[in-house]
Amino acid sequence: MLDILSRRDRSEIQNVRGTIKELAQLDGAFVVSDQGIVVSACRYLDAAASNVALPYGMASRHLAGASISQVTNAVAIVVSESSMVRVFDDGKLVGEIIPELWLMDHYNVQLAAPYQEEVVGDLAVLTAKA
Repeated sequence: MLDILSRRDRSEIQNVRGTIKELAQLDGAFVVSDQGIVVSACRYLDAAASNVALPYGMASRHLAGASISQVTNAVAIVVSESSMVRVFDDGKLVGEIIPELWLMDHYNVQLAAPYQEEVVGDLAVLTAKA
């Protein structure tokens, strides 16, 4: 059965989206449950993983994401200041999302070959092949 949202429900969802967008501008991580619920924002996560190797050009947020994915059962999604999205699992880069296709000409893919590329509209999604 379709769940029809009231005008008030839609407004509350828009408010939550706006709040998340504003919080994303601040330093720190979002913690998201298995059900997709944001349970915490702007968090400092301390995960020391000594054998994480990052491609050249990745900074502290990438190291934090790779580390937390290695020492926990979490998948880390890191959004760079350049809007590039990188996905880490078990301390390794497993995917990249390039938000605008024109960036492909100015961007060096950091994902180790072989990888699969899928283009959806103006979005390119690169995933590691197993």
